[in-house]
Amino acid sequence: NAGRQMRNVGSSLKIRYLEALGKPVAIPDESDESFYRGDYLMDFARDLAAEVGENWVDHDWQPFKEYAEKRMFEWIRASLERVRIHHDVFFNENTLYESGAIWEVLKELDQRGFIYRAAVPENADPDERDEVDGRGEAVWFRSTRFGDSKDRVLVKSSGEPTYTLPDIAYHKNKLDRGFDLLINVLGADHGAQYKVVQYGIQALGMDASKIHVIINQMVRMVRDGKEFKGSTRRGIYDTLDDVIDMTSADAVRYFLLARSPDSHLNFDLDLAVRQSNENPVYYIQYAHVRCAGIFREAALRGVTDEGADVRLLGEPELKFLRKVMELGEVIAQAVELYEPHRIAFYALELANAFHPVFDQVRVLHSDVPPELAKARLRFYRVAQTALRRTLSLMGMSAPEHM
Repeated sequence: NAGRQMRNVGSSLKIRYLEALGKPVAIPDESDESFYRGDYLMDFARDLAAEVGENWVDHDWQPFKEYAEKRMFEWIRASLERVRIHHDVFFNENTLYESGAIWEVLKELDQRGFIYRAAVPENADPDERDEVDGRGEAVWFRSTRFGDSKDRVLVKSSGEPTYTLPDIAYHKNKLDRGFDLLINVLGADHGAQYKVVQYGIQALGMDASKIHVIINQMVRMVRDGKEFKGSTRRGIYDTLDDVIDMTSADAVRYFLLARSPDSHLNFDLDLAVRQSNENPVYYIQYAHVRCAGIFREAALRGVTDEGADVRLLGEPELKFLRKVMELGEVIAQAVELYEPHRIAFYALELANAFHPVFDQVRVLHSDVPPELAKARLRFYRVAQTALRRTLSLMGMSAPEHM
C-alpha cells in the first residue's frame, strides 16, 4: 500500500471525486498511464462525495489514497472469503516506511559495503557511461557480488525507493520474527525480482535459503474460444467476483489449482459452467453425487453395509481401491514439493477411475445377492469418503445432489 502506484490511485480517485461533485476537472486521456479508469473508482467517488460533501476539495492525494485502500481491502477480503481463502495476517507495507525499517536496511547495507551512489552502475558499459549527462545519483546495490548480471537500484535519483528495498526490508522483518521457511508465491512478471531480494538478505548476513519462491505463470481468461485481454489502468478486466458469479467458487478453486506453476492457464469460462463430463469440476463432484444417491436409496430400502464381507468384491472395485490408496502419497508429495496441483490431478484421476466402476458395479438391483450388496455398499462408502476428502483438500464442496 505504498509507492507510486498507490499515489496514482489516490490522484485518480480525487479526479473522480471532483467529477462526482460536478466540479470542472480534466479527465486524463488514454495516453496517461498514471490514471486508473476502473468503474470501481467512480463508485468510490460517488460514495465519498455523499459522505464528505465538498470538505475534501482542497485535499491532496493522500486521504484519497487511504480511502481507496480501505475500500479495496474490504473488497479483496470479501472476494477471498467467497473462495474460502483466509489470511491470518495482512502486512501493511507502509509500516516499513513509518517505522524507518527500509532506511535501517539501507544503512546496514551501506555499513557492510554493499551500496554506492552513482549515476550509472559500477559495471556499466561504455555506451551507458556516455549517456550519464544530466542524470542524478541513485543508490545502487552491489548485487553482482552474489552472481547477479548487473547491480540494482535501491533508491532512485529522485529519492524514491524502488520496489526492491521495501521487499528486502519485509523479508528481513519476517526472518527477524523467527520464521524458518518463507514461501513466496509470485507472478511471472515478478520472477526476476526475487533473486535480488535473496541477494539483499545474504548481504545482511541472513540465511537466504529460508526463502522459497514459487513463480506462477499468468492466467488467461477465455470466452467463446477467444482470450479476453484486460488492463487494470484502462479499467478493462474481470474481477475475481465476476469470475465466481459467472462460474462458481468451486470452479475457480479447481481451475486455478489444476495446473503446475510453470504452465500457463487458459481459464475457459464456457467449460467451467458446462454440466457435462468435459468439465472436470462437474465430473469430480458428480462422482460424489452418485455415491450419495446410492446411500439415499439404500436408506429407503433399509439396506446397510453392516457386517460386509469385502472379500466378495471383484477386480473393478479392487482396481479403484488401489487408486484410493495412492492419496496419502499424493498428499505427501504435494506438501514436500509445494505442488498442490498434484491433488487436483489426482482428483480427476480418481473420478476417471470411479465412473466406469459405477456403471458396471450395481448394488440395489434384484439380481445382486444381499451379501454382495453389503460388500458393494461398503465399497461405495470408501469411494465417497475418498472423493469427499479429496474435494475437501482442495477447499471444494462435496454436493449430494446435482
